[in-house]
Amino acid sequence: MNNIVFYIAGPDGSGKTTYIREIESYFLKKNQKVKHIWLRSPKIFSKPLMAFCRLIGLTKYTIIDEVKYGKHEFYRSKLISWIFPILQLIDFKLKWLLTKKDSRAILIFDRFALDTLADLMVDTQRFNLHKNFIGKAFIKLIPEHTKMLLLSVNEENIRLRKEDTKFDEHLQNKIKVYDILSRDLGIKVIDNNRDYKLVKNEILKYLTNERN
Repeated sequence: MNNIVFYIAGPDGSGKTTYIREIESYFLKKNQKVKHIWLRSPKIFSKPLMAFCRLIGLTKYTIIDEVKYGKHEFYRSKLISWIFPILQLIDFKLKWLLTKKDSRAILIFDRFALDTLADLMVDTQRFNLHKNFIGKAFIKLIPEHTKMLLLSVNEENIRLRKEDTKFDEHLQNKIKVYDILSRDLGIKVIDNNRDYKLVKNEILKYLTNERN
């Protein structure tokens, strides 16, 4: 892949999509083509297993204040917590293979392999999943030379900013796994608990300065 690739990771509500719009605007003003890619937890071969988990109660949905919350408790089954990540890896590789790419465009990943891996770590409570062959295979899918950063936001601010996280029972674990991944993989972390303009400038400076 010859594209310039940026990847903004972080839990739901951390501000990824908002700042990606700023990054897109920055490069479009420079007459550079940009492709925004959102690819998270595709369900192909894993779909029948998902249906089975719903049937036996490992997947649950609740509605609070007209917002639907889903949670996967795959950690309650050792077998499911091993099978599901493997199927998700197969699904993700297939979906990525079929994703239309443009070698002339700057690629900006919103949701990608690391976010799917983070979801799996939460759902299975295998907080070292990134260190075994499954996790390493997800990480390897990130294109070489990708400029990557992770947006960090505290739990209180996420719940205030994003309505569908208000009663998310797994939010603490989601924040936890991104902290683990950023630390163990050496990913640049930007604190998004601060002023919007300040954060935007820091993101753009990090991405553009290191390109030049």
